[in-house]
Amino acid sequence: MKKLRIAFLSYRSNPYSGGQGIYVKYVTKALLELGHEVTVFSGPPYPDLDVRVKLEKVPSLDLYSKKNKFTDIKITELFNLVNFFEWLSINSGGFAEPYTFGKRIKKILKNRLNEFDVIHDNQSLCYELLFFQKKIPLVTTIHHPISKDLKFQLKSTKSIFLKFLMVRWHSFLRMQIKVAKKLKSVIVVSESSKQDIHDDFGLEKKVMKVILNGIDTEAFYPDEKIKKIPFRIVTSASADVPLKGLDYLLEAFSQVIKTYPEASLHVIGSSKKGSHTKRKIKNLNIKDKVHFYKDLSFKEVRDLYCSADIVVIPSLYEGFGFAIGEAMACKVPVITTTGGAIPEVIEDCGIMVPPANSEALEKAILELIPDEKLKNSLSERGFRRIIEHLQWKKVADLMTESYQKEINKMLS
Repeated sequence: MKKLRIAFLSYRSNPYSGGQGIYVKYVTKALLELGHEVTVFSGPPYPDLDVRVKLEKVPSLDLYSKKNKFTDIKITELFNLVNFFEWLSINSGGFAEPYTFGKRIKKILKNRLNEFDVIHDNQSLCYELLFFQKKIPLVTTIHHPISKDLKFQLKSTKSIFLKFLMVRWHSFLRMQIKVAKKLKSVIVVSESSKQDIHDDFGLEKKVMKVILNGIDTEAFYPDEKIKKIPFRIVTSASADVPLKGLDYLLEAFSQVIKTYPEASLHVIGSSKKGSHTKRKIKNLNIKDKVHFYKDLSFKEVRDLYCSADIVVIPSLYEGFGFAIGEAMACKVPVITTTGGAIPEVIEDCGIMVPPANSEALEKAILELIPDEKLKNSLSERGFRRIIEHLQWKKVADLMTESYQKEINKMLS
């Protein structure tokens, strides 16, 4: 296998803030371990990479880390037109980072393309990809169409003003759809995503290749030293994000404790004071039974999974579903939904119910909690599936095939 020089583009890459950051961390490590040379070009928040993977920072205003997005900048920074556009867009309710990342990365890379054999973009879908595609082999990963997030957010509110703000924030979708339609090689992380990207973005299926993600089994594994706590339910659900379906789990849990008053719900994620989720917990009278955990290390997340009696992931839609795979890798029984790609990840190794159905979640939890035989069976099957089928080395092997295919096309 020929050693390739890969430029990996990611407009924001913190692995603790979402699946795209996890993807950057583990894909680049797996590619490096195949013998490739990998350089990540990333905007902030910057990735947590293997020490052998090179990182070239693409600084932005990073306004989401500022206490005040409007005033916490130097005036001189706004003399730069890209900075000014980013500042103006974000302070008027938009999300400019994918667009401005494109402007910055073209300036950095346009005279350095001879240093690389291939560019891999991690769903920035910026206009500049169309420039790069004419000059160098290009592969792009699209995890799922962000239009799905917008759809669920719009359904979750009745306020016309809030709907307007949601549409304004997602204005970058126009760029992503326009660019995606013109890409020649796209990696998607599930058959479900492939269909949704075809439907929402208009991509032809023939340009898309499905490569399921892997799970880091060095970070997530069964730990017998961690004591399992009976009736402890663990979930990973970004509170206040409708797509993650936490509302439905909270409603189900409020009924579960009538049968099992000793049950507790532990949420890997945070919820702000006075938020919709906090109000819902108060209205359901389950405040003392629900616990939130934020800014956890991978070890702390693993320990929480390993301590669980069961894990419940109530997502309405997932392009892949890392949390489900991580719980399976920890050998914990999982209840989840049929939303998006979840059936492809879990197969017959867990209990699935329809999304947005608190009654179905309640029934599944009440049936699984007392059934030790079923819990053990699901735990074993799930663990075996991760070990045998969802490994990052396999992902890197398949990606290398995609890279080589695009390189050969450009040479012919």
